Amino acid sequence: MLAAISTSTLAQDWVAERLRGTVLQLEGGEWTSMERGAIVPDGQTIKTAADGRAELVRGQERISLAGNTQISIRDSAGQKMTTVLQTLGSVTIEAERRNVQHFSVQTPVLAAVVKGTSFTVTYSNGRARVDVERGIVQVQDRGHEMVVDVSAGQSAEASQSRPVDVTGPGSDKTVFLIEGNVVPAAARSAVLKGDLAAAEALGALGNGNSRNTASNRNDAASNAGGNNGNGNAGGNNGNGNAGGNNGNGNAGGNSGNSNAGGNNGNGNASGNNGNGNAGGNNGNGNASGNNGNGNAGGNNGNGNAGGNNGNSNADGNNGNSNAGRNH
Repeated sequence: MLAAISTSTLAQDWVAERLRGTVLQLEGGEWTSMERGAIVPDGQTIKTAADGRAELVRGQERISLAGNTQISIRDSAGQKMTTVLQTLGSVTIEAERRNVQHFSVQTPVLAAVVKGTSFTVTYSNGRARVDVERGIVQVQDRGHEMVVDVSAGQSAEASQSRPVDVTGPGSDKTVFLIEGNVVPAAARSAVLKGDLAAAEALGALGNGNSRNTASNRNDAASNAGGNNGNGNAGGNNGNGNAGGNNGNGNAGGNSGNSNAGGNNGNGNASGNNGNGNAGGNNGNGNASGNNGNGNAGGNNGNGNAGGNNGNSNADGNNGNSNAGRNH
Protein backbone atom coordinates (compact mmCIF):
# COMPACT_ATOMS: atom_id res chain seq x y z
CA MET A 1 0.00 0.00 0.00
CA LEU A 2 2.77 2.43 0.91
CA ALA A 3 4.72 1.47 -2.22
CA ALA A 4 1.67 2.18 -4.41
CA ILE A 5 1.23 5.63 -2.88
CA SER A 6 4.92 6.42 -3.31
CA THR A 7 4.88 5.39 -6.98
CA SER A 8 1.79 7.51 -7.66
CA THR A 9 3.43 10.53 -6.06
CA LEU A 10 6.62 10.11 -8.04
CA ALA A 11 4.63 9.84 -11.29
CA GLN A 12 3.60 13.47 -10.80
CA ASP A 13 7.14 14.72 -10.26
CA TRP A 14 9.83 15.61 -12.75
CA VAL A 15 12.87 13.39 -12.38
CA ALA A 16 16.39 14.00 -13.71
CA GLU A 17 16.72 10.86 -15.81
CA ARG A 18 19.80 11.64 -17.89
CA LEU A 19 22.59 14.07 -17.09
CA ARG A 20 25.84 14.80 -18.86
CA GLY A 21 28.51 17.38 -18.15
CA THR A 22 27.77 20.26 -15.80
CA VAL A 23 24.14 20.46 -14.67
CA LEU A 24 23.29 22.72 -11.74
CA GLN A 25 20.21 23.47 -9.63
CA LEU A 26 19.50 26.53 -7.52
CA GLU A 27 18.97 25.59 -3.87
CA GLY A 28 18.84 28.11 -1.05
CA GLY A 29 20.31 30.79 -3.27
CA GLU A 30 23.32 28.65 -4.24
CA TRP A 31 24.08 26.58 -7.32
CA THR A 32 24.70 22.90 -6.59
CA SER A 33 25.32 19.91 -8.83
CA MET A 34 22.25 17.94 -9.84
CA GLU A 35 22.39 14.17 -9.48
CA ARG A 36 20.80 11.59 -11.75
CA GLY A 37 17.45 10.44 -10.32
CA ALA A 38 16.91 13.68 -8.41
CA ILE A 39 13.34 14.93 -8.09
CA VAL A 40 12.88 18.47 -9.39
CA PRO A 41 10.76 20.51 -6.94
CA ASP A 42 8.10 22.81 -8.34
CA GLY A 43 9.61 26.17 -9.29
CA GLN A 44 13.22 25.04 -9.02
CA THR A 45 15.71 26.59 -11.46
CA ILE A 46 18.05 24.36 -13.45
CA LYS A 47 20.89 25.32 -15.75
CA THR A 48 23.49 23.60 -17.89
CA ALA A 49 27.00 24.72 -18.75
CA ALA A 50 28.32 24.60 -22.30
CA ASP A 51 29.21 20.93 -21.84
CA GLY A 52 26.01 20.08 -19.98
CA ARG A 53 22.92 18.15 -21.12
CA ALA A 54 19.89 17.11 -19.10
CA GLU A 55 16.66 15.17 -19.63
CA LEU A 56 13.82 15.54 -17.16
CA VAL A 57 11.01 12.98 -17.32
CA ARG A 58 7.48 12.78 -15.94
CA GLY A 59 5.48 9.83 -17.21
CA GLN A 60 5.37 10.10 -21.01
CA GLU A 61 6.54 13.71 -21.01
CA ARG A 62 10.10 14.86 -21.39
CA ILE A 63 12.07 18.13 -21.15
CA SER A 64 15.52 18.09 -22.76
CA LEU A 65 18.01 20.87 -22.01
CA ALA A 66 20.87 21.63 -24.40
CA GLY A 67 24.10 23.31 -23.29
CA ASN A 68 24.03 26.85 -21.89
CA THR A 69 20.34 26.59 -21.01
CA GLN A 70 18.42 27.79 -17.97
CA ILE A 71 14.82 26.97 -17.03
CA SER A 72 12.44 26.57 -14.12
CA ILE A 73 9.35 24.34 -14.09
CA ARG A 74 6.07 25.33 -12.53
CA ASP A 75 3.06 23.03 -12.25
CA SER A 76 -0.33 24.54 -11.57
CA ALA A 77 -2.38 21.66 -10.20
CA GLY A 78 -5.61 23.64 -10.20
CA GLN A 79 -5.29 24.55 -13.88
CA LYS A 80 -3.52 21.30 -14.83
CA MET A 81 -0.91 23.35 -16.67
CA THR A 82 2.84 22.82 -16.73
CA THR A 83 4.88 25.91 -17.53
CA VAL A 84 8.57 25.97 -18.39
CA LEU A 85 10.07 29.41 -17.83
CA GLN A 86 13.07 29.65 -20.15
CA THR A 87 15.57 32.47 -19.81
CA LEU A 88 18.41 31.09 -21.90
CA GLY A 89 19.34 28.36 -24.33
CA SER A 90 17.44 25.58 -26.10
CA VAL A 91 14.73 23.28 -24.71
CA THR A 92 13.01 20.38 -26.51
CA ILE A 93 9.60 19.29 -25.23
CA GLU A 94 7.79 15.97 -25.62
CA ALA A 95 4.29 16.72 -24.32
CA GLU A 96 1.61 14.09 -23.78
CA ARG A 97 -1.35 14.47 -26.13
CA ARG A 98 -4.51 15.70 -24.43
CA ASN A 99 -7.73 17.40 -25.47
CA VAL A 100 -6.81 20.64 -23.74
CA GLN A 101 -3.75 22.85 -23.68
CA HIS A 102 -1.70 21.70 -20.72
CA PHE A 103 1.94 22.52 -21.46
CA SER A 104 3.69 25.78 -22.27
CA VAL A 105 7.17 27.20 -22.65
CA GLN A 106 7.53 30.90 -21.93
CA THR A 107 10.44 33.11 -22.91
CA PRO A 108 10.76 36.87 -22.42
CA VAL A 109 9.65 37.26 -26.07
CA LEU A 110 7.06 34.58 -26.82
CA ALA A 111 5.18 31.63 -25.37
CA ALA A 112 4.54 28.23 -26.96
CA VAL A 113 1.37 26.47 -25.77
CA VAL A 114 0.39 22.92 -26.73
CA LYS A 115 -2.09 20.10 -26.27
CA GLY A 116 0.49 17.49 -27.20
CA THR A 117 3.46 17.65 -29.53
CA SER A 118 7.22 17.64 -29.93
CA PHE A 119 8.94 21.00 -30.35
CA THR A 120 12.06 22.95 -29.50
CA VAL A 121 12.28 26.48 -28.11
CA THR A 122 15.53 28.42 -28.38
CA TYR A 123 16.11 31.77 -26.68
CA SER A 124 19.26 33.90 -26.80
CA ASN A 125 20.14 37.59 -27.00
CA GLY A 126 16.54 38.73 -27.00
CA ARG A 127 15.42 36.45 -29.84
CA ALA A 128 13.20 33.37 -29.52
CA ARG A 129 12.54 30.59 -32.00
CA VAL A 130 10.10 27.68 -31.97
CA ASP A 131 10.73 24.65 -34.21
CA VAL A 132 7.87 22.15 -34.43
CA GLU A 133 8.69 18.51 -35.06
CA ARG A 134 5.24 17.03 -34.50
CA GLY A 135 1.74 18.36 -33.89
CA ILE A 136 0.71 22.01 -33.68
CA VAL A 137 2.11 24.65 -31.34
CA GLN A 138 0.29 27.88 -30.53
CA VAL A 139 2.86 30.67 -30.37
CA GLN A 140 1.92 33.80 -28.44
CA ASP A 141 3.80 37.04 -29.03
CA ARG A 142 2.34 39.14 -26.23
CA GLY A 143 4.62 42.09 -26.89
CA HIS A 144 2.99 42.59 -30.30
CA GLU A 145 -0.45 41.16 -29.41
CA MET A 146 -0.09 38.33 -31.93
CA VAL A 147 -1.00 34.64 -31.83
CA VAL A 148 -0.27 32.02 -34.50
CA ASP A 149 -0.46 28.23 -34.83
CA VAL A 150 2.77 26.63 -36.05
CA SER A 151 2.59 23.20 -37.70
CA ALA A 152 5.08 20.35 -38.02
CA GLY A 153 8.07 21.35 -40.14
CA GLN A 154 7.50 25.07 -39.54
CA SER A 155 9.34 27.57 -37.35
CA ALA A 156 8.27 30.77 -35.63
CA GLU A 157 10.67 33.50 -34.61
CA ALA A 158 10.30 36.80 -32.76
CA SER A 159 12.18 39.39 -30.75
CA GLN A 160 11.16 42.41 -28.73
CA SER A 161 11.51 44.61 -31.81
CA ARG A 162 10.47 42.07 -34.42
CA PRO A 163 6.92 40.61 -34.40
CA VAL A 164 6.50 36.86 -34.70
CA ASP A 165 6.68 35.39 -38.18
CA VAL A 166 6.40 31.84 -39.50
CA THR A 167 8.61 30.08 -42.04
CA GLY A 168 8.56 26.61 -43.54
CA PRO A 169 6.21 24.53 -45.72
CA GLY A 170 2.76 26.10 -46.05
CA SER A 171 3.71 29.23 -44.11
CA ASP A 172 2.20 31.40 -46.87
CA LYS A 173 -1.21 30.13 -45.74
CA THR A 174 -0.59 30.89 -42.08
CA VAL A 175 -3.31 32.84 -40.29
CA PHE A 176 -2.34 35.25 -37.51
CA LEU A 177 -4.42 36.79 -34.78
CA ILE A 178 -3.31 40.41 -34.46
CA GLU A 179 -4.99 42.42 -31.72
CA GLY A 180 -7.75 39.80 -31.79
CA ASN A 181 -8.35 40.10 -35.54
CA VAL A 182 -7.81 37.37 -38.14
CA VAL A 183 -4.99 38.38 -40.49
CA PRO A 184 -3.82 36.10 -43.35
CA ALA A 185 -0.08 35.85 -43.93
CA ALA A 186 -0.35 37.88 -47.15
CA ALA A 187 -1.67 40.87 -45.18
CA ARG A 188 0.66 40.58 -42.17
CA SER A 189 3.30 43.02 -43.42
CA ALA A 190 0.80 45.73 -44.37
CA VAL A 191 -0.98 45.47 -41.01
CA LEU A 192 2.25 45.67 -39.02
CA LYS A 193 3.43 48.67 -41.06
CA GLY A 194 0.14 50.45 -40.38
CA ASP A 195 -0.87 50.51 -44.05
CA LEU A 196 -3.91 48.34 -43.32
CA ALA A 197 -6.09 48.01 -40.24
CA ALA A 198 -6.06 44.50 -38.77
CA ALA A 199 -9.86 44.47 -38.73
CA GLU A 200 -9.89 45.08 -42.51
CA ALA A 201 -7.30 42.46 -43.48
CA LEU A 202 -9.72 39.73 -44.56
CA GLY A 203 -11.82 42.17 -46.57
CA ALA A 204 -8.76 43.62 -48.29
CA LEU A 205 -7.78 40.24 -49.67
CA GLY A 206 -11.33 39.25 -50.54
CA ASN A 207 -12.30 42.23 -52.68
CA GLY A 208 -10.97 45.42 -54.23
CA ASN A 209 -12.66 47.93 -51.96
CA SER A 210 -9.70 48.33 -49.63
CA ARG A 211 -6.06 49.15 -50.04
CA ASN A 212 -3.94 46.38 -51.41
CA THR A 213 -1.46 44.63 -49.13
CA ALA A 214 2.11 43.33 -49.37
CA SER A 215 3.87 44.68 -52.48
CA ASN A 216 0.77 46.32 -53.96
CA ARG A 217 -0.40 49.22 -51.85
CA ASN A 218 -2.13 51.41 -54.42
CA ASP A 219 -4.83 53.74 -53.11
CA ALA A 220 -8.13 53.50 -54.90
CA ALA A 221 -11.78 52.73 -54.64
CA SER A 222 -11.13 49.55 -56.61
CA ASN A 223 -8.30 47.75 -58.34
CA ALA A 224 -6.67 47.46 -61.73
CA GLY A 225 -6.06 44.94 -64.47
CA GLY A 226 -9.27 44.88 -66.48
CA ASN A 227 -11.34 46.51 -63.77
CA ASN A 228 -14.22 48.85 -64.53
CA GLY A 229 -15.26 52.14 -63.06
CA ASN A 230 -13.24 54.56 -61.08
CA GLY A 231 -10.45 52.13 -60.45
CA ASN A 232 -6.76 52.32 -61.05
CA ALA A 233 -4.34 50.66 -63.40
CA GLY A 234 -0.68 49.84 -63.03
CA GLY A 235 0.62 51.34 -59.86
CA ASN A 236 -0.92 54.76 -60.38
CA ASN A 237 -3.16 56.55 -57.91
CA GLY A 238 -6.16 58.62 -58.79
CA ASN A 239 -9.76 58.54 -59.69
CA GLY A 240 -9.30 56.37 -62.69
CA ASN A 241 -5.86 57.02 -64.12
CA ALA A 242 -3.80 54.87 -66.43
CA GLY A 243 -0.30 55.10 -67.83
CA GLY A 244 0.65 58.53 -66.60
CA ASN A 245 -2.46 60.21 -67.95
CA ASN A 246 -4.95 62.06 -65.80
CA GLY A 247 -8.67 62.17 -66.02
CA ASN A 248 -11.82 60.38 -65.13
CA GLY A 249 -11.34 57.65 -67.65
CA ASN A 250 -9.69 54.30 -67.80
CA ALA A 251 -7.07 52.58 -69.89
CA GLY A 252 -6.31 49.15 -71.25
CA GLY A 253 -9.79 48.22 -72.32
CA ASN A 254 -11.35 49.41 -69.10
CA SER A 255 -14.68 51.12 -69.06
CA GLY A 256 -15.80 54.18 -67.16
CA ASN A 257 -16.55 57.78 -67.88
CA SER A 258 -14.36 57.54 -70.91
CA ASN A 259 -12.44 54.95 -72.83
CA ALA A 260 -9.14 54.27 -74.49
CA GLY A 261 -7.83 52.43 -77.49
CA GLY A 262 -10.76 52.52 -79.86
CA ASN A 263 -13.34 52.57 -77.10
CA ASN A 264 -16.21 55.04 -77.03
CA GLY A 265 -16.71 57.64 -74.35
CA ASN A 266 -16.66 61.31 -73.71
CA GLY A 267 -13.77 61.83 -76.01
CA ASN A 268 -10.58 59.96 -75.34
CA ALA A 269 -8.06 58.57 -77.80
CA SER A 270 -5.02 56.34 -78.12
CA GLY A 271 -5.03 55.15 -74.55
CA ASN A 272 -5.27 58.70 -73.21
CA ASN A 273 -8.10 59.79 -71.03
CA GLY A 274 -9.69 62.86 -69.60
CA ASN A 275 -12.22 65.28 -70.92
CA GLY A 276 -10.82 64.98 -74.34
CA ASN A 277 -7.09 65.14 -73.78
CA ALA A 278 -4.52 63.16 -75.72
CA GLY A 279 -0.78 62.83 -75.88
CA GLY A 280 0.82 64.54 -72.96
CA ASN A 281 -1.17 67.71 -73.50
CA ASN A 282 -3.32 69.41 -70.90
CA GLY A 283 -6.42 71.41 -71.43
CA ASN A 284 -10.02 70.93 -72.19
CA GLY A 285 -9.29 68.39 -74.82
CA ASN A 286 -6.32 69.66 -76.83
CA ALA A 287 -3.53 67.60 -78.33
CA SER A 288 -0.54 68.01 -80.63
CA GLY A 289 -0.88 71.78 -80.68
CA ASN A 290 -4.48 71.61 -81.78
CA ASN A 291 -7.06 73.90 -80.25
CA GLY A 292 -10.62 72.94 -79.69
CA ASN A 293 -13.01 71.30 -77.40
CA GLY A 294 -11.54 67.85 -77.60
CA ASN A 295 -8.99 67.52 -80.38
CA ALA A 296 -6.23 65.00 -80.94
CA GLY A 297 -4.37 63.34 -83.76
CA GLY A 298 -6.96 60.63 -84.36
CA ASN A 299 -8.54 62.64 -81.63
CA ASN A 300 -11.90 62.59 -80.05
CA GLY A 301 -14.09 64.73 -77.90
CA ASN A 302 -17.14 66.64 -78.94
CA GLY A 303 -15.84 66.55 -82.45
CA ASN A 304 -14.03 64.21 -84.79
CA ALA A 305 -10.83 64.09 -86.74
CA GLY A 306 -9.74 62.62 -90.04
CA GLY A 307 -13.00 61.74 -91.70
CA ASN A 308 -14.94 62.07 -88.50
CA ASN A 309 -17.87 64.38 -87.92
CA GLY A 310 -18.16 66.91 -85.11
CA ASN A 311 -17.77 70.42 -83.95
CA SER A 312 -14.06 70.32 -83.36
CA ASN A 313 -10.96 70.12 -85.44
CA ALA A 314 -7.89 68.02 -86.02
CA ASP A 315 -4.39 68.36 -87.41
CA GLY A 316 -3.99 72.00 -86.42
CA ASN A 317 -7.36 73.19 -87.64
CA ASN A 318 -9.29 75.73 -85.57
CA GLY A 319 -12.92 76.70 -85.44
CA ASN A 320 -16.18 74.99 -86.11
CA SER A 321 -15.06 73.50 -89.35
CA ASN A 322 -13.77 69.99 -89.97
CA ALA A 323 -10.57 68.47 -91.23
CA GLY A 324 -9.82 65.84 -93.81
CA ARG A 325 -13.06 64.90 -95.47
CA ASN A 326 -15.25 66.33 -92.79
CA HIS A 327 -18.83 67.14 -93.68
